Amino acid sequence: MLPIIYEDALRRPDLFLWFGVTEAEFENWLTALPLRVHPGLVGFWRRTGGGDLFESETLLGPLVEDEDDNVLKVNEYHWSKGLPSDLLIFHEGLCLSASFVDRPRHRNQLVSFRSGSYQIGRQFDTFNEWYQQTIRAEYAERYGLTNE
Repeated sequence: MLPIIYEDALRRPDLFLWFGVTEAEFENWLTALPLRVHPGLVGFWRRTGGGDLFESETLLGPLVEDEDDNVLKVNEYHWSKGLPSDLLIFHEGLCLSASFVDRPRHRNQLVSFRSGSYQIGRQFDTFNEWYQQTIRAEYAERYGLTNE
């Protein structure tokens, strides 16, 4: 069974613009990354390279040239503004979302922040759970992606 984000992209490809990534480039990037991120996020990046979806959501990409969409460039900015260095933002839009990177107890969790802050609002165990309860919860009905 495909994670819901891929099912939604198949049903409404006009709403999902993946950045793309080659396997070799991604594996080199991942090997050089000094952080360990959520495995669901790694799988998502490996498949899509990140992307823009719906009207205002960006899932930052590891190898994107545009600094506004590049996961490490965006995080350098947020770390300089006080984001704890054990969090890696991977999503901008309705909220900011991040992966724990260096907290062994939370390494396999994704989080969304409260509006306008780096204060954690919600935590998620899987990438699928994060997508369903954040982005999809906002847009599914509007774009006909609800399950009948």
